[in-house]
Amino acid sequence: MRQSNEPKRITRSQITGQQGVNFVEQIVLEMGFAWHPANASLDAGIDGTIEIIDPETGKATNYIIQVQVKATSSDKDINGLVHYCKARDIDYWMNGNTPVILIKVISYKRKAYWVDIKQYFADPKRRKQANIVFNKVKNRFDSSATLALMKLAVHKNIGPYMPAIGHKEILHTNLIEIKKLPDFIYCASTDYREPQEIFDWANDNKIDLPKGWLLTEKMIRSFHDLREHPWTKICDRGSVEQFDVGEWSDSDDPDIQREFVRLMNQALQHDMHTIHLWYSSKEQCFYFPAKRDYSGEYRPSRYCYKSSMQNTSREVVKLMRKLETTEINCIRHSAFKATFLQVNDNWHLAIVPDYIYTTDGKTPYLYGEDLLSGIKRLEHQNAVLNQTIMWQRKLTEGENLFSQKQQANHLITFGEILKVECERGISDKDWLENDVPIEVDEDDGGLF
Repeated sequence: MRQSNEPKRITRSQITGQQGVNFVEQIVLEMGFAWHPANASLDAGIDGTIEIIDPETGKATNYIIQVQVKATSSDKDINGLVHYCKARDIDYWMNGNTPVILIKVISYKRKAYWVDIKQYFADPKRRKQANIVFNKVKNRFDSSATLALMKLAVHKNIGPYMPAIGHKEILHTNLIEIKKLPDFIYCASTDYREPQEIFDWANDNKIDLPKGWLLTEKMIRSFHDLREHPWTKICDRGSVEQFDVGEWSDSDDPDIQREFVRLMNQALQHDMHTIHLWYSSKEQCFYFPAKRDYSGEYRPSRYCYKSSMQNTSREVVKLMRKLETTEINCIRHSAFKATFLQVNDNWHLAIVPDYIYTTDGKTPYLYGEDLLSGIKRLEHQNAVLNQTIMWQRKLTEGENLFSQKQQANHLITFGEILKVECERGISDKDWLENDVPIEVDEDDGGLF
């Protein structure tokens, strides 16, 4: 047989292809994973595999992803990169029992994009069209894809999970620190048996009796000095005892702790009254009241405050009108539920943003629970965080002289929202990728 004298050649496309594989290997190694190249002589549509490595321990997991690399020196697609696939390649990728990704590499730009083949071609319409359109933002193949690859490699039904990747993250809690409590708690005996009897006495004598006290077994416990007026009219002045607040706040006795929390809840009602928040005993929450204008009509209300980034405002009283007549159907009030918690020996107020619906500012709206469940489904996590920040600002008002005077009358002084620094975290865009980021428009939902 006559032998050819033609020399062996390596084409430009072969070089481009190998450059693409090398670039993918570099990115995989930067992620902290292992790259296993395929046997070139037995390549049937897979250029290599990615093995997930535990980022915490470095342990090889044998969780693998098969990879097909397609490299190009062109980037001319108007609507994003497009790769046309052969039907036999799609069949091969879809029939396997391991995840398969296709990575498109733009060699001259040193950029890469990827898709999950089995997820992408699960759509019959896409499979029939046999092409892949890459989104240059969502489909970037770089370190930002690390967590997504980890999730892809571990089958949903297996059970094991991969730990969070290593990066510091600041978490905002719904806990507001208590900076200062009253110095003393006062106890004294009284002839009254029920709190309502004391309220009736105060009304009869036209005395505005502040909250911040308890009546149990003919004994008054209060943050207010019971040796002063009007308390001397209610209790036996000679029986007054004074306790350092730390004896209660730091006590390990569960009975004393329960009494202390009850007393703080009463003090909170006192303080919220001074900043013009009302309390709903039915809903057990504080809320912005509805106000009337000069004509006697209810009017919406906004609260201005400084968010984590800038000065902003929120409509805290919203008039919900009927679609047909535009007359007021109900009123939506921004509200919050509150619980006192001891964390690391320090007391905090746990804030849960909420809403209540009324017909006249006080009377509960008959279908309020339905409306509440609807808005809760719509609100995204950022909306809840922003409301928590708003309530923290409201509890710590003191930007002007009037507010400072109000603060001076408070029994409890609040501080900042408790933040926690984590050594390991998960990027929001990864774990919320299937969560629709809906922010409730302040001007939506106003008509029925």
